[in-house]
Amino acid sequence: MDRKILTPMRWGVAGTMLGAEKALSSGDIYWNLSGGYHHAMQQNMEGFCIYNDIGICHQQLVKRGLLSPEDKILIIDTDAHHGNGNAYTFMDNDRVTLLDVYNAGIYPTSGYTRDRVDIPVPLPPGTEGETYLQRYNDALEKLDGDYRLAFVVAGTDVLTSDKLGGLCLTTEDVVERERLTVRALKKRSTPAVLLGGGGYSRDSAGSVIAAISACSELLPSPHAAREALSH
Repeated sequence: MDRKILTPMRWGVAGTMLGAEKALSSGDIYWNLSGGYHHAMQQNMEGFCIYNDIGICHQQLVKRGLLSPEDKILIIDTDAHHGNGNAYTFMDNDRVTLLDVYNAGIYPTSGYTRDRVDIPVPLPPGTEGETYLQRYNDALEKLDGDYRLAFVVAGTDVLTSDKLGGLCLTTEDVVERERLTVRALKKRSTPAVLLGGGGYSRDSAGSVIAAISACSELLPSPHAAREALSH
């Protein structure tokens, strides 16, 4: 268990830490292919997630003085599943803004964590790319512009071929989703780290590669995405 599950997830948490540190120091956008363990909470593991990497990362950045407890933080969650672990972790922290676009008909269905989301985008099962992207773009327009750091859970379980997500996006839709995300972050000059999130189909890896390739062209320093990949 330690070799095959726990250690790889610890490396995932380390990747989130590395990306966040580099984003804060450079003002750029980085990508961790792992991480995005948005169902885990301080007291328990859940939904294939053992460690809440965003919560751990935020705690450590504050402890080390790289963030202030008063800094505004943004969490964008585009995984097909509601990020109940992130919502629970930051339940009483009003300096953290949560934008969550998810399939409302599947796990997790806890109302109290869904209620914590500041900008909720619940979607019916079977939602296709055009509707998803329009609703997501509308939600992005509601964001402020003074976030110190953003975390993005960019799950690919939204793909039609994914048996767990229950949504119907194509690889091209996922690429456009990440373009929307990067443009929104750049528009607000918000440094960020994008995280892997869920993805359980044979098309997942190809979608991530296509998205990173497309988004690297939007950044003034494409080394950011490449450097994150190298780790």
